[in-house]
Amino acid sequence: MIKCKQLILGYQKPLNKPFDIEIMANEWLGIIGENGSGKSTFLKTILGILPPLNGTITVFGKKPGKLNKLISYIPQEREINLTDLMSGLTLIKSSYRGWQYGISLTNSKLHDHTLELLELVGATEYMHQSFNTLSGGQKKRIYLAQALINRPKLLLLDEPLADLDPKAKQHFIQALQEIHEKHSLSLLIISHDMHEIATHLDGFVHFKDGVVHDCRDLACSKEDTYVGI
Repeated sequence: MIKCKQLILGYQKPLNKPFDIEIMANEWLGIIGENGSGKSTFLKTILGILPPLNGTITVFGKKPGKLNKLISYIPQEREINLTDLMSGLTLIKSSYRGWQYGISLTNSKLHDHTLELLELVGATEYMHQSFNTLSGGQKKRIYLAQALINRPKLLLLDEPLADLDPKAKQHFIQALQEIHEKHSLSLLIISHDMHEIATHLDGFVHFKDGVVHDCRDLACSKEDTYVGI
């Protein structure tokens, strides 16, 4: 699904030594490493937002950015301006096929699909409530349902557990578990709280001292005290 060959990430200066990695379909991987090591840059490179400094990367067999309609991305920081009348339900529906020109037509199938996602992430109780009045944890569940509305093949999450209280974290992780069981999609997740979700993952992409490698066991991830496992 994602193939990196002699890839070097960065803006103007390289963040890592050349690395080769292949990520297969339906894998759930954590991205671990210290701040500034290139984790978020890696996600932006997958999306085609940032070009690699050297080497090559393909996503679904194409150059990054060519098939972004198959990818959903929840960034670490997200600011959206909505009216107080906009509910979580309406926000999710409005994201359906957002890459198309014009206004997407709504129908009963879309409505039913949206309700299924809201139930999946545990947000049905407040789906009609103004989005602006929701708590941080509630908003993140709405964002998660929004990210799934177009049935993506790849889900990218950058620090989704940040600023959540312990109860909200557990609810979010439970929602991810449900998604893993019911949907065939790949997941790349960056988190300071990797110990909360590590046992549910297939492995890790480890950024350390400029070296990037694929590791499949917790022993590897424990080398980095940043992970906190």
